[in-house]
Amino acid sequence: MKRRSFLNRLLLSSGALLTATQCKPGPDAPPAVPPAGTPDPGTATSSTVREPARDLPVVADVDVLVVGGGPAGTTAAISASRAGAKTLLVERYNHLGGLWTGGLVLPLLSTHGLDQNQKQVRTLHGIGNEMYERLRDLNMTVFDVNPSIDPEAGKYVLEVMLQESGTEVYYHSWASQVLVEDQTIRAVFLETKSGRVAVRPKVVVDCTGDGDILHWCGENFVNVQYEIGLVHRLGNVDRVNKEAPGYRDLPLGGQTPLPSVNWVNMTGGPHEDALDFRKLSALQRQHRIDIWEQVQEIRSTPGHEEVFLLDTAPQQGVRMSRVLDGMYRLSLKDSMTYRRFDDAIGISGGWTSVLYEGRRTTWDKRPLWQIPFRSLVPKNTRNLLVGGRCFSFEEDLFQDARIIGTCLITGHGAGAGAALAARSATAVQELDPAAVRSLLKEQKAVLA
Repeated sequence: MKRRSFLNRLLLSSGALLTATQCKPGPDAPPAVPPAGTPDPGTATSSTVREPARDLPVVADVDVLVVGGGPAGTTAAISASRAGAKTLLVERYNHLGGLWTGGLVLPLLSTHGLDQNQKQVRTLHGIGNEMYERLRDLNMTVFDVNPSIDPEAGKYVLEVMLQESGTEVYYHSWASQVLVEDQTIRAVFLETKSGRVAVRPKVVVDCTGDGDILHWCGENFVNVQYEIGLVHRLGNVDRVNKEAPGYRDLPLGGQTPLPSVNWVNMTGGPHEDALDFRKLSALQRQHRIDIWEQVQEIRSTPGHEEVFLLDTAPQQGVRMSRVLDGMYRLSLKDSMTYRRFDDAIGISGGWTSVLYEGRRTTWDKRPLWQIPFRSLVPKNTRNLLVGGRCFSFEEDLFQDARIIGTCLITGHGAGAGAALAARSATAVQELDPAAVRSLLKEQKAVLA
């Protein structure tokens, strides 16, 4: 792989993408770099701007760098730290949990699946299950199967667990580019309020959700376009007066651990491109207006006068975007046929009905399914692993691969693998899966 310049490039372009687009490495061809020693004052044309080259301060040298503090990233960082790796987690917002907490996507889905004896069993184990148990012990969950949590309790529990593990965290830091040399990430660049800085990692775990790191590394991916919504919460739902003259039932969302509060989902259009910042901006505005006006309609309905808009999620509800074309792409067939993998790093379940081989299978009849380590492994970059909704799977599995429970499992596997790769100075493609599995078992993961 060619060495990539650390010059940031601002390219303005427009164009439509397909619902699922196979993409090649990198967003665009970089401008020609001046010869070594030549001052670069920066250039501008009608369509591009090139920044001058400059040296950046290295603010950390770490064993494992996890980019993205959602469910996958937090779990990955805890796993790597518990395995003895010097670990840094970088998060662009001010909290952990990603869409699970900041996105108000409160249900922890796919906690159960059918085993081969046709018995419903728990699939969530290891660090992810520890998170759930701590929340349950705080009385901050409802339901045992596919529970919903309180978002502030979720942020607290994840923060405490990360602190206990010894992981360092950089909040308000947005990964903006990588330096790749000899198919190895040498540095990851961060945009911060202190300016642009660099981190030098031995191994990187991409838990950005959108596959930003794998993209900059030149790995192939598919851009899956799907619904983008904005979740909100309603207060005083326990004060609805069903005896009021003119009362009628209205959809008020799903139950949360707080008796007066419900969470309300939003689907959005069917083919939205989460990689288009203009589209994201337009959707953000429209969703906020729609939510406010819908809540006013609820409040004007007899019996619902005391219901109010508690909050809207600070994070947009992006469900899908880049998906890695990795060493193995997991499929819906794999998940429906109890396919076994000798490098399995965990199991997940089903949360919704699916159409498979012409038959509709309801969520409670869905088998548990294994996730192989090689689905977290890119084909080229030697020190990169992928967790969360951008790991490698076929589009027919996306409903199950993207949700919180699966993200916790893939994050755990990626974090364990990253710690071992950093310790042994081994390329992730050459890592012994048995060693990864052994470490995961030590961390109370269940692999089959």
